Amino acid sequence: MLTHSNITPGLGAELASEIQLNDLTDTEVNDLKQLGAERGIIVARAQVMTLDQQAAFAHRLGEPLTKPTNPAEIPPELIQIKAGQNTKRAAGEGWHSDVSSESEPPGLSMLRMEVVPSAGGDTLFANMYAAYESLSPAMQSFVESLTAKHEPRGHYLYISGAKKLEELPSAVHPVVRIHPDTGRKALYVNVGFVSHIKELNSRESHSLLQMLYDHVAYSANIQCRISWQPGTVVFWDNRCVQHFAAFDYFPEQRLGYRATIRGEKPIACNKFA
Repeated sequence: MLTHSNITPGLGAELASEIQLNDLTDTEVNDLKQLGAERGIIVARAQVMTLDQQAAFAHRLGEPLTKPTNPAEIPPELIQIKAGQNTKRAAGEGWHSDVSSESEPPGLSMLRMEVVPSAGGDTLFANMYAAYESLSPAMQSFVESLTAKHEPRGHYLYISGAKKLEELPSAVHPVVRIHPDTGRKALYVNVGFVSHIKELNSRESHSLLQMLYDHVAYSANIQCRISWQPGTVVFWDNRCVQHFAAFDYFPEQRLGYRATIRGEKPIACNKFA
C-alpha cells in the first residue's frame, strides 16, 4: 500500500512527500485506486507533471471522459479549471458529484493545480459513506428503496456551450449505491445534477432532497478541506464523496486541469438483497 497519512479519521489520505505519480508502477496505480475507494480523497503534493503526462496518467486510471472542443495545446482527456478577474461563477461551486448524469458516471477525478491565489480557493469534500451511515435506520431503509433522475445541468460540455442540454444524456440512479471496490453503501444524490426522486410526488421529492442536501452541507464531522499549492494533485472518488470548490479569492486567478475517469453503472442496494 502507498505510504500515506490520514487527513481526518474517516476521510482523505495524503501521500508521502517523496512519491511522484509519474513513477508509480501498475501495482501502485491499482493501490492508488483502492485507496481512493476506501478513503475517498488522495492528495499528492509537489508533483512535477505536464499536461501530456497528466493525460497519459489518466489512461492508467481507466477510460477518461473527453472534451473534444479543447484547443490543440490541451489534451482532450483534460478539462481546464480556470477562474480570475472576469469570472462571475467558478466551476465546482455547490456540493456535487462530477457529471452524475452519465449512465456510467465517473469513478475517480484527478485535479492538478498550476496557479493558486495567495489565499483561499480551497476545495471542501464530504464523505457519502458517512452521510448514509449517519442517517437513522428507518431513513436508511427508506432511501435505499428510491431512485433519482440526474440531469446534465452541471455537465462541463453544457456549461462550456459545446452542447445543448437536450443533446446530453440524463440517467436514473439509486439514491444509495454500493461501491464495487469496498462493498459499502454511499448516499448518491447531489444538488448539482438531481432533478427529482422518481417514486415520490414533487412536494415529497423536494422536501426529502432538501433534507439530504442539508445533511451533507451542514455535517461538518463528515467533511474535510483541502488547500492547494502549485503542483498539488488531488484524486477523489465520485462514488463516495461530494465536493465544493470555494470561490472566495476574486479577483485573483486559480488554474488547474482535471481528468475525469468513467466509472460503472451504479449498483443499487436491492441487487444485494
